[in-house]
Amino acid sequence: MPSTAAVLHGWDELLADPPADLAPAARDRLPQLAELEAAWPALAHGNRIVHGDLRADNMVRDHHLGVTFVDWAHATTGPACIDAASLALQLILAGHTPAAIARLLRDHPVTASSPDTTTAFLAALTGHWHRNARKPAPPGLRAYQHRAATAGLGLLG
Repeated sequence: MPSTAAVLHGWDELLADPPADLAPAARDRLPQLAELEAAWPALAHGNRIVHGDLRADNMVRDHHLGVTFVDWAHATTGPACIDAASLALQLILAGHTPAAIARLLRDHPVTASSPDTTTAFLAALTGHWHRNARKPAPPGLRAYQHRAATAGLGLLG
């Protein structure tokens, strides 16, 4: 059964009707980004339980017990690279460079073993954020989605 994350998309809609405020870096690559995203549903299978929404506010650190992941509302099964790729974008939002994180993804066993799947997921997630960031309220969420979309685009090169 494919991951529920298989439905992530956005570049396809943006390609069909590019918004005026779309950054030139995205606008110039819309066909390529939509193509990368289109590969995702076929690759979104796997037997790993994935959190699906890893970010700092979904992790609780205890000095004795370590890190506990909370808010499993988006949990699904799928390829192991989903959580690593999601966390990679959070590292960019925390100030790490896209080049450093790209190296991390290239070298980490979970993502290095499936680079096409990782790239397709990142494209689909980034497209999802680019599309959703243009929807009406809630403003705080839309600002986060704009930042995450920019981070994802930086990672996609």
